[in-house]
Amino acid sequence: MATTSDYYDLLGVPRNASDEQIRSAYRRLARQYHPDVNKADDASERFKQITEAYEILTDPQRRQRYDMFGSTSGGFGDFGIGDLFETFFGGDLRRREPRGPMRGADLRMEIEIDLLDAVQGRERVINVPRLETCERCRGSGAEPGSSISTCATCNGRGEVRQVQQSVFGRFVNVSTCPRCGGSGKTVDKLCAQCRGEGRERKDREISLTIPPGIDDGQQLRVAGEGEAGMRGGPSGDLYVLIRLKEHASFRREQDDLVHLLRVSPAQAALGDEVTVPTIEGGDAKVRVPPGAQHGQMVRLRGKGVPHLGSSGRGDQLVYLDIVVPRALTKEQRRLYTQLKDLEAPPSQTDEDDDLFGRIKDAMGGGGG
Repeated sequence: MATTSDYYDLLGVPRNASDEQIRSAYRRLARQYHPDVNKADDASERFKQITEAYEILTDPQRRQRYDMFGSTSGGFGDFGIGDLFETFFGGDLRRREPRGPMRGADLRMEIEIDLLDAVQGRERVINVPRLETCERCRGSGAEPGSSISTCATCNGRGEVRQVQQSVFGRFVNVSTCPRCGGSGKTVDKLCAQCRGEGRERKDREISLTIPPGIDDGQQLRVAGEGEAGMRGGPSGDLYVLIRLKEHASFRREQDDLVHLLRVSPAQAALGDEVTVPTIEGGDAKVRVPPGAQHGQMVRLRGKGVPHLGSSGRGDQLVYLDIVVPRALTKEQRRLYTQLKDLEAPPSQTDEDDDLFGRIKDAMGGGGG
């Protein structure tokens, strides 16, 4: 996993990279190595590595510990508190790998969904590459019919110890038994299908329920759909990060949907009733009030995104964009000339500036 490599090198960013640089690098690499896209043998492992690096480097406290110690444990690199205790007092505080059942690893993946899926919710089948319990040996690692015995190397302890003397005293090094892998048991013949691992890699199709109202960046947890545990341990969980695709007609603002409606100067001055599309299909009528201004908003209640996990939904916010024609017919030019002679030039006020800024921000042009 990524703990054996430098997180910054994995993401290809400098050590002083900003959060935005880290997010950008992760998204690019995640698209490149996602198992649904990249079928190479090492793509799944690479995807796990860059995900781990991203999670560490976007957490301020964990990133600080990593920058200081080269790990997130807060120890002294590979030489930790347990080593110090053993060196001076001959004790044994090293963490040992459990010999009993072990929970499987959690899995993380990212999917893109349409805005309509986030509004209505849907069932979606996703492909998850993962380690599953071997069907042939049922997780034992032994070929069916072979015998299982106590490991002769560790005498069933699952660990081996090496005692060394130093100028500071006795040093005890405890490590997982290389013969039995910590289980304390050996078999006469390894499973031909999983080669004694007890697990095998498979692609599994899983039905994912996308609830109405979910937003970009939120995560769904699917219990028990991670990797299979070892020695009969429970499976881990699957975490699915949601990304929303851009929509041609709507932009989401929390649970509201923003829509831009273009109207003519005559419609804005005289008022009009027009139709606008809604996210779930069909049209809704919008009343443009007489004297409407550029950037003015008309609210359609209940036409937005459902509130996640509760009743009710947001609104559709229709912003008016007054479009001046680029070319005029002779009759239009005559009428506009008459209108110009009748009207006084409009005044520019601070209120107008504020309104322009609001519509610019609402339409995504505010640079934020």
